[in-house]
Amino acid sequence: MARVVMSFALDSQNDRRILRYLEGLPRGERSQAIRDAIEAQMGSGGITLGDVYQAVKALERKLENGFFLAQAEGTGINLHEPGDEPADVAANLDGLGL
Repeated sequence: MARVVMSFALDSQNDRRILRYLEGLPRGERSQAIRDAIEAQMGSGGITLGDVYQAVKALERKLENGFFLAQAEGTGINLHEPGDEPADVAANLDGLGL
């Protein structure tokens, strides 16, 4: 397997958090951190905090525009019953501290 080297540019002002993070990594770990971030963005990393944040912001926009969800009576679905979400998702949500 051939090694492929790719480069990308960062803005010293707009990307200073990324720069500080990468500069703080031990030598040889930057490439893995970048690969992990790209994999997470592509979706192989599962749901990220960024995904949750984007969903919350989208919901806020809908609520600001008067959108609401009404549940029909008699559907037998209670969206607030414990056990509706998988345990790992519930643990991640609990960990957000909201």
